[in-house]
Amino acid sequence: MYLGDHPERQDVPTGGLVHVEPGTPLQTANHGDEDLVPYIYGTPPEREQAEILDSAL
Repeated sequence: MYLGDHPERQDVPTGGLVHVEPGTPLQTANHGDEDLVPYIYGTPPEREQAEILDSAL
């Protein structure tokens, strides 16, 4: 994952967990050879608004 306004790479191992605070810019990317199957859990945003960021890659 890439997190923050100046995206920093956070490697997540298989079965790993990442907690992301609300409002944190994020991107997911698969740099491995295996399929990426994310499970994302969260509550609906308070504002129906999303900002599309430039790619961190």
